[in-house]
Amino acid sequence: MKIENGKKVTLEFILRDEKGNLLDKTTKGDELNFTYGDEAVVIGLEEALLGKKAGDKFNVKITPDKGYGEYDENLTIEMPIEEFDGMGLYEGLEFEADTDDGVGVFTIKEVISEEDKVVVDGNHPYAGMTLNFEIKVLKVK
Repeated sequence: MKIENGKKVTLEFILRDEKGNLLDKTTKGDELNFTYGDEAVVIGLEEALLGKKAGDKFNVKITPDKGYGEYDENLTIEMPIEEFDGMGLYEGLEFEADTDDGVGVFTIKEVISEEDKVVVDGNHPYAGMTLNFEIKVLKVK
C-alpha cells in the first residue's frame, strides 16, 4: 500500500541540520504517526513521502520554503518582564500565548534583568534552516 491522502503513516526519522548536527529523532516506541494530507508534517516531507510504502528508506533535503519557513526578525520582540508574572524565566523556555492569529509558541531568547525585559521569539526553532531527514517508513494503513 502506497502513501496517499488519508492514509495513516508511521515512520522513523533522524533530522540533521546542514552541518550534520542532530536536531531530532524518533526512538523505539515513539515513532511519528500521522494521517497523510492533514498537514501534520512540513510540506517538503509530505511531498517526499507521496507514493512511498512500508519498508522504504530514503533521505530528503528540505529547504526553508518547504520546511518551517524563513526566519522572520519581526517575530522577535521585547516584552516587559511583568508580563511573565511568576514564571521561572530562562533562555530556551518555550511557552504558548494568544496572538491575533490564535495560539502561538514562543521561545525566550534572553532575559534582560537590569532592564526588566524579556526577548521572545515566535519563529519555529528550525525556521530558516535546511533540514536533512533520514526516513524509514514503518507502516501505511
